[in-house]
Amino acid sequence: MNVLKKSLMVIISMVAVSATAQIGIGPQPTQPNQPASNDCIAQKDLQDIASHFSQFSNIAGKEFCNDNSQTWHLLSSMMFMKRTAFDSNMVKSKDDLFSGKFASDWYGYFIGRIDDISVVQSCPKGVIAYVQPMFGKTMSVCPAALTDSFSSLDRASVFMHEARHIDGYPHVTCSKGPRAGIQGACDTKISDTGSYAVTVETYAQLAKYAQGLSPALKAYAKSSSVVYADEAFENPVKINRTEQLMMLTADLNFNVMNTATLKVDKLGQAPTAGRIFKRAQHMVLIPTDRTQNARYVFARNEGEIKQSAGDMMTEYNAQPVAQKENLMDVHNGAQFTARIYKNSVKFTCDPKSPTTQDVNMPAGSIAAALIYPNGYDRAAKVAHITTETGDVFEIGCQGTTAYLKPSTLRLDQKYSRMYKVAGVTFGLNQNGDLFNVEPNRSTVLNLNLPSKVIEIAPFQSYEFFD
Repeated sequence: MNVLKKSLMVIISMVAVSATAQIGIGPQPTQPNQPASNDCIAQKDLQDIASHFSQFSNIAGKEFCNDNSQTWHLLSSMMFMKRTAFDSNMVKSKDDLFSGKFASDWYGYFIGRIDDISVVQSCPKGVIAYVQPMFGKTMSVCPAALTDSFSSLDRASVFMHEARHIDGYPHVTCSKGPRAGIQGACDTKISDTGSYAVTVETYAQLAKYAQGLSPALKAYAKSSSVVYADEAFENPVKINRTEQLMMLTADLNFNVMNTATLKVDKLGQAPTAGRIFKRAQHMVLIPTDRTQNARYVFARNEGEIKQSAGDMMTEYNAQPVAQKENLMDVHNGAQFTARIYKNSVKFTCDPKSPTTQDVNMPAGSIAAALIYPNGYDRAAKVAHITTETGDVFEIGCQGTTAYLKPSTLRLDQKYSRMYKVAGVTFGLNQNGDLFNVEPNRSTVLNLNLPSKVIEIAPFQSYEFFD
């Protein structure tokens, strides 16, 4: 099939969403990934769906329960759209995150535009669904979207996105930003109200106004809305936000610091100590206790969601503990990803291909962590690794070829983490001291915290959600 004739829903692999939930009238689920009471869809609901999508007529005669099939994942997503309830008064945001244009009757909007759903068993990497408006109102869905690693919440956003394509609104190839060069991964501007605008608004509406949705899933939806707003438009999207530095302390408290005043506020508790890496606007925790799984983590006591934090973490969680202990850090960019092991780095240099490359650390060098002296940037072509001895190496991809080489960056001490946030560079050394890092000098920050800092990361708050 010629992709130029398709309106694609492209999920860059590093942003791929997954957060399973169902909400609605009646008993609420006890687990985040249970789509409805008793994990089943009632006969009357199936009959209603089959009245529009005749392909489900053969199962509409009785209750249909979760069998983890592709059919189940399709149906549970439509039930999510039918049952999700929102606040009666949904006020639009003062920025570009939520206009309310698509706020009412998601299911009605969807079935008004899509007449058939086809499961396509083979799709390019990063493509999860598409429509071809010139050939009809069929939505094709790829297998990657029809597993437990993708969710009803996320599929609802995808379905709304694809339905919008039936009204027109094709995508463009991104010319800049994190998705530069990726076909069908951008719209021109959010005010055009195209399919990525629908994606942003769907997640924003769930995060702000959904009733019965867990705080963790709302936090997940909030970050997802901002990810697409930041990455899927040629023209910048206005978001009223505040950048701060998040600090995890040894007493497992999440704290945020105003970078200008150094004022510190406590947010909430972490479930355990560990390494935190950024996955766009999401935070992913790799616990120090490697018997535990890596997962999404939220800073305001929102709780947890039962899901994988991406394919790399799915692979990691399946490994034996001894193998897990070899992973030191993860760089999650839109143009390349890198898993940092003690003695090597595993790269993915082409966001359109699953191919990986392994590059060994130089003899005698043991990788310790990633640092971001210029800030964490999903569009960046390079990143930096520190070693146990304090040496710094640059990593990146030249085209689709991975490289690792000594860096020209010189540090005054052994840093375990470094980020530039709101124009200020902060470094955490291996003793747990936090520094303001400036050219040719570093100044220790005495914050009078009750416990030492064990991890730092960029953190943003948003006017519309907070």
